[in-house]
Amino acid sequence: MSKPKKLPPLNTPRGVAVFPALNVPDTKFKPEGEYTARLAFDPNAADVQALVTELERRRDLAWDEHLQTLDAGKRKQFEKVYSKAPVFTEEVDKEGDETGRITINFKMKASGTNKKTGKPWTQRPTILDARGAKMANPPDIFGGSVLRIGFETSDGPVPSAKKFYISCRLLAVKVLELVSRGGYSADALGLGDEEEGYEADESELSSTMQQSEAASDESDAADAGNDDF
Repeated sequence: MSKPKKLPPLNTPRGVAVFPALNVPDTKFKPEGEYTARLAFDPNAADVQALVTELERRRDLAWDEHLQTLDAGKRKQFEKVYSKAPVFTEEVDKEGDETGRITINFKMKASGTNKKTGKPWTQRPTILDARGAKMANPPDIFGGSVLRIGFETSDGPVPSAKKFYISCRLLAVKVLELVSRGGYSADALGLGDEEEGYEADESELSSTMQQSEAASDESDAADAGNDDF
């Protein structure tokens, strides 16, 4: 069976960042480092519903394609054991109560080794201001910042969970409202909807970011999907 065609990148609506690691990769669970962003959304917003629908469509398509790779016996067993994982999570507060928002996780591997050449590589997400200008020296992005994220999807079964997941691979981040340490965003406080957004200053735009070689699937098209972003 031919390899499934790679789907184009997607862009999110505006969402509120929850414990992002976008400036420095998180190495707590993965020594190679991982950039992460969890965005919280209003599930009643039309653009959020459209994103969820597209993610579910991609997951279901990938599920069907995976079944086609199995013989009849294994296919029946797979369908009995595995189930499709939700594409979002219901957000809960510290007391375990639902907040009314949904969250979606986005991740990017920070480093690795080229499987063909054996050479190490590193990568980081492209970070843009609200105008779409690329920031070589982006400010620290804390929780509560309002962001849009450009990403691509991958999928597959996870044996330990007996679930079939769709994952969102982080590519680029657009900062609409910046929150620094201890601050709050307008959206987090219910004061959003303005047209203006965060614009980088000269110090954040002045340097040139060095792009490192990355030959793994995680590092392909690090700047892809920004044309409509």
